[in-house]
Amino acid sequence: MNIRLYHSSDLDELKRMTVEGFEGIAIDQNVERELGIMGERDWRWRKARHVDEDIAANPDGVFVAEEEGKVLGYISTRIDGEARKGRIPNLAVDKIAQGRGVGRQLIEHALDYFRHEGMAFAMIETMVNNPVGQHLYPSCGFVEAGRQIHYAVKL
Repeated sequence: MNIRLYHSSDLDELKRMTVEGFEGIAIDQNVERELGIMGERDWRWRKARHVDEDIAANPDGVFVAEEEGKVLGYISTRIDGEARKGRIPNLAVDKIAQGRGVGRQLIEHALDYFRHEGMAFAMIETMVNNPVGQHLYPSCGFVEAGRQIHYAVKL
């Protein structure tokens, strides 16, 4: 497996993988379940847009895991140089590659990137209904720093 920088040709695959990977755990899906579709687009469209936002915010911090030309997963990062904080907004691994350590290797790559960029700490978050994240992140050295409750109202 190789980890490399994102290429524009990866975009559709990353969006597909993101929507598949966040099925059942995306906050927008939870909101939609409670309040119905918001606007004219469903949670999948909104979640896929996160990939566009991540690329626009930090194109040099989106990394793709691949093997024999097949994209296995990706991780996106954001950097706040003033606060010296690195953040991982999205991580997704294709179903065919889950359980092979791809997510862990992507996290380690992102943490190395943050160190190289002079960050003092890194953050990642997960929903309470994501048992994979709740297991993986602490095993990569993250400690739980707090919990948040999301509320929504239909306008």
